[in-house]
Amino acid sequence: MEKKEQLRRLLSNTNALLEAMRYSTATASGEAANLGRYSSYKTFLRKYDGLVKMAAPLLANPSLLDVFNLDNIKGSGDTVWRVQKEYFELAYSNTALLKSLLEGEIGYAEDETHNLRDFIQGNLRMAVFAVPDKEMEVREFSVGRRES
Repeated sequence: MEKKEQLRRLLSNTNALLEAMRYSTATASGEAANLGRYSSYKTFLRKYDGLVKMAAPLLANPSLLDVFNLDNIKGSGDTVWRVQKEYFELAYSNTALLKSLLEGEIGYAEDETHNLRDFIQGNLRMAVFAVPDKEMEVREFSVGRRES
């Protein structure tokens, strides 16, 4: 598989991990919500570590990313919620940084800009056969498109 495709897949996985982390904290409710809100931190650290190990050889500067020795990190039953929150935030911030590095390596912003430009040009060609001379022609075209 080509490097850029590997990076895109890793970016997709990283986005999924960030979304799972947001969902995990947003769905906690009830009296004990604060106690259990961050209890899955070790799972998220493990998933992040797996992504980093796959991404590091593909990145120009992987030294910005942390790697965790999960054997030295206690489980949720052996930690207080403040420590769980700290680990959770470490996992989240490092995953967000990984996302940024992957996007930079792919040239994500540049790719998206080119995709948007190509989309607009392709669709404008279908809709506009001549360059409008007056603003009124643009408005008439806009109104006509909304009505059809």
